[in-house]
Amino acid sequence: MKRIFVDYKKCLACKACETACAVRHHPGGSLLAALGDDRTEVNVRVLGIDEEAFPLSCRHCDPAECLDACPSGALSRDPENGAVILDPARCKACAMCAMVCPFDAISFKATHRSDYGRDVAHKCDLCTPRVREGGTPACVEACHSGALVFAEYGAVRAERAAKSLRHYLLGREGLPPGLELLREMRRKEFARRRGGE
Repeated sequence: MKRIFVDYKKCLACKACETACAVRHHPGGSLLAALGDDRTEVNVRVLGIDEEAFPLSCRHCDPAECLDACPSGALSRDPENGAVILDPARCKACAMCAMVCPFDAISFKATHRSDYGRDVAHKCDLCTPRVREGGTPACVEACHSGALVFAEYGAVRAERAAKSLRHYLLGREGLPPGLELLREMRRKEFARRRGGE
């Protein structure tokens, strides 16, 4: 099954993934419609920790703690792609799913999919309709730095395990020069802001 993988070292914190997610999940389907709309659903967040950035969204765990914790049955697993899907009509906003999620990937607010304007859970749906048509999730398509990758779970895990072993045995694997320069500039900018210059 395919999943979204994150290489935080490549993330530039441009938030193109957030924007693409908002447009994809807005009924208007355009950036202009999504801007300023409080009910716009954004299922991926770019978190900044010191000078690093990390795109955070549902990992569609297997087994998924949120599936077991949901008392109303609002969460289910898609039989085709294995994604954990939320039905906002069944969500009671009890937050049990959010409490057990190790990635803090479930948020609550009134979205265009919620009935009567009430707060409900919302999370990444792996762009299931898009993926069924042969596409990729909107956030992955929008990521120009290669920080988000949509690939087969087993293949990526094996590749990363081999890369980690190579890194452990042979030393640090370098980043492309342009990316390393950008990261160094971000480090200096964060340091300057902290110093009050």
